[in-house]
Amino acid sequence: MEKKPIIVIMTSRDEADGISGKLAEAIERVGTHNVAVISDEKYGAVAKRSALDRLMDNGSEYQYLLERKDKGVIKERLRPRKFSKRVNRIKNIIKRFHPEYILCLTPYAHHCAVDAKRRVKFDTQIIYLLSTFTMPKRGLDESTSVYIVENADLKAELVRSGIRSKNIMTMGLPYEIRKKTPEEIAYSKQELGLPRSKSVYVNIKNDKTLSGVFDLLLDQGDIASLVVFCENAKARQQLSSTAVQVPGVTVIFVQSADKVDEYLSVCDLAITDYETALIYKCFKLGIPSIVYSKDEHALNDINYLVSHDLCLRAKEDIDIIALEYKLLQTELAEEIGSNAYKWAEMSTLENVASFLASYIAV
Repeated sequence: MEKKPIIVIMTSRDEADGISGKLAEAIERVGTHNVAVISDEKYGAVAKRSALDRLMDNGSEYQYLLERKDKGVIKERLRPRKFSKRVNRIKNIIKRFHPEYILCLTPYAHHCAVDAKRRVKFDTQIIYLLSTFTMPKRGLDESTSVYIVENADLKAELVRSGIRSKNIMTMGLPYEIRKKTPEEIAYSKQELGLPRSKSVYVNIKNDKTLSGVFDLLLDQGDIASLVVFCENAKARQQLSSTAVQVPGVTVIFVQSADKVDEYLSVCDLAITDYETALIYKCFKLGIPSIVYSKDEHALNDINYLVSHDLCLRAKEDIDIIALEYKLLQTELAEEIGSNAYKWAEMSTLENVASFLASYIAV
């Protein structure tokens, strides 16, 4: 039996929505390739956590390129014929799998792959899937063969930066969620313990960016039931204790990230810190999102989405409450939801996987 060619997917701990595994499964369903998913646990430094690793743990995926503390990745100084541990690990991965190409899913993975290719001079091509809506500040290079991007405006920006148009594929983002029928939503709400009235999904990250908003939402009474996801168990317990003191409001806490899609698909709007996968899933569901963030790169993306009437931005905590009322009591929610649904309607995980399976590195 003829051995299938291999695609190596390089990712890191900051990837969204477990997308590496989902892409691997979708590519293998096409049937032409086998896929090896390599996280930074395999190619990153393991003996000691570097400044870069610590930055990643804090979620600062774009900040790491500004740092100069990680000698193994960022500094240009090399002793003759001696490479960093990361470079050697990536070189060994290529020798082991002989991949048709490397697919990078995060800025960290992309930077490490490009750095290794520049130093080792291997021929394996690199494809980079950008999980952003606007141009990243850094990370573009001549070593990347193909960029997969979300929208035509981002492609135009890349072309202006010197990337050839034929090397940029506009395919949306591969985040999937199934849109339910009204009958399915009514049944699911009953199963999940939610009333038939409006429901608001609230995404609270570990840094408690939105935890202050939770108190404000409870103060609004029973205008809507709340579905809350907070990954930090201790913080979730504190929020639950607060919710018990306001018995007039239905609050359901999502206990696991695996259950997020099930709950999000029955909600009427989402309130979240900037999170690409969640926002894109709102597009797929045709529901509006209120996005809150002060991160510089996130603001570029949020402002881009707002300019296309795809979401709303809250600058301060109190803005979230005003925008919630506006979406729940006017036709604005339907307008934004419709725009968002049309925006992402033709973008699918299967389309991206089919392209990756049909791409021939030359």
